[in-house]
Amino acid sequence: MSQEERRLEVSEAAWRVIVREGLDRTSMRAIAQEMGCTTGVVTHYFRNKHELILFALHQVTEKLQVFMEKGTQSVSGFERLVAMLSAFLPLDVERQDILRVWLAFLGYAVGRENLMTEHQHSAARLRALVVQELQQLQAAQLLRKDIDPTIEANALLAFVNGLSLDWLIQADCLTAEQQQWAIRQYVSDRLAKKPI
Repeated sequence: MSQEERRLEVSEAAWRVIVREGLDRTSMRAIAQEMGCTTGVVTHYFRNKHELILFALHQVTEKLQVFMEKGTQSVSGFERLVAMLSAFLPLDVERQDILRVWLAFLGYAVGRENLMTEHQHSAARLRALVVQELQQLQAAQLLRKDIDPTIEANALLAFVNGLSLDWLIQADCLTAEQQQWAIRQYVSDRLAKKPI
């Protein structure tokens, strides 16, 4: 097994601990116990919890980007945008875990400037993909001319993040189908030159 594969294995164990116990209770020892190995094995690949948490955040970004790319492979126009935004929704177990890890990291990053900066960089990377998609829709004359793609990308991601958080904290939350319907309605009513 390569070093990178082993780092991913450690990161996946960290994800399981974070999802189950939260970031505050995630320790190098807890991760080692999850893997059935010694703490020394974990620290061989990650010097400390801070380094491991940053790697886990980068994995969140990578996984979300893969979901965005997969969702847009066979669709065009506004359906591509809806598919991209749906990547952020907790529509299955994997994306539910991504949401929990992302939220745990965000809470842990508050008051830790370097971690918050990393969080902002990761968010900016994903936001840039949404901005690019909106620009392409505008170039194809599908998006209203008065829409600013950068401002709208921020609004869309805030909307999607709100839907995701609602799923996490509400006892009677929107179903997966209702979440996707809400995105489609927003896109159709707010952005499209004519309803989609």
